[in-house]
Amino acid sequence: SSGINAEWPLRPGDTALRLADEYELNEWAELNRPDGYVDVMVNLEKKERFTRAIEDAGIVSSVMIEDVEERIKRHVTMKKRSANDNYDYDSFNVFEDIEKELKKINNTYSDIARLDIIGETFEKRNMYVLRVSKDIGPAPTKPIILIDAGIHAREWVSVSTIMYIINQVVRNPSDDLFIKAFLDSYEFVFMPVLNPDGYAYTQVDRLWRKNRVYNDQSSCRGVDLNRNWDYKWGGLGTSGRPCQIDYRGPAAFSELETKAVQKWVEAYKSKILLYINFHAYGQLWMTPYGYSTDTPSNEVEMLKYSKIAVKAIKKSRGTEYRYGPVYTTIYPASSISVDWVRGAEDVPLAYTVELPDKGDHGFLTPPSEIPLIGKETWEGIRALLITLADDKGLLKTAEIIIV
Repeated sequence: SSGINAEWPLRPGDTALRLADEYELNEWAELNRPDGYVDVMVNLEKKERFTRAIEDAGIVSSVMIEDVEERIKRHVTMKKRSANDNYDYDSFNVFEDIEKELKKINNTYSDIARLDIIGETFEKRNMYVLRVSKDIGPAPTKPIILIDAGIHAREWVSVSTIMYIINQVVRNPSDDLFIKAFLDSYEFVFMPVLNPDGYAYTQVDRLWRKNRVYNDQSSCRGVDLNRNWDYKWGGLGTSGRPCQIDYRGPAAFSELETKAVQKWVEAYKSKILLYINFHAYGQLWMTPYGYSTDTPSNEVEMLKYSKIAVKAIKKSRGTEYRYGPVYTTIYPASSISVDWVRGAEDVPLAYTVELPDKGDHGFLTPPSEIPLIGKETWEGIRALLITLADDKGLLKTAEIIIV
């Protein structure tokens, strides 16, 4: 839809929420970011009235994207390759090509990589787990680094970033000694697209967020998969209305996609050391919890590793992240994956990472940013893993000495 992208400092009281309801501004982003800014998309027909309304309310705004529809048409496409083309890590790729690349990695690097199917979506697409480690076996035996992406369909850069990291870990193009050490010490487990149906549908509706299930007694399709986890399900930051973008579903783990991940995590949770859940956008490295101001018992440890990752990202190309708990850093959000992984499954380190930017492009990341965001994000994770391995005595190679 044509529109503008505006932002304002969210204030206490009902003003912002009343305007959000009146102008139906929930299609672009959630509204309850404390002490910060809210990005909203406004239909062209409502632009003048909306502008007057926010001025009357004393809310400061600025236009960030003048015409969202035009931006989508001109600049944002998924690449579909021909049969003999190599996967393009510098582009956004359709689900079928991601699938092909994962299978190629499985076949070409069978000594370190193993591709498993963990479930099937509502529209019968496969859900994949790519495991990468030295001397890979039928089941994980080492401490697991679990990373997922694409739970929200429109957040394409989350998928391109996890694919960038997969390429670094599997092919190690820079011949990084630490990657060799990581493969000795850890098992990487990648879930590259947690919402394949929604991701595929973004070629029709670029800003689609949910999965594509039919909802009972509603013409509105889809459940927000990151409000469907069985930990404090149905609390703040979720909706019981199927037409809302944060619709939590009829019950916790009602969806095939979340159930598939639940089954895998519960099978191996005693081995999972670190969990990272990629989103976009906002430049935030966040710890649990999202359901309230409660914090995990090891919050100090979690924040320590957050700081290490954020510092390395800034060193890479100057990108600045904030870090802290989901609830206070971005907004209240219940029944999210990071809360479930830490709160229900007792995984010691769990993070939700909102990748760049801060709103200049929003969900419509230019392809030129793909390798840059990939590189800096990997630098952050790499620094975290080095310190984590040193702290836990996990680095198992004589070539690496940490000073």
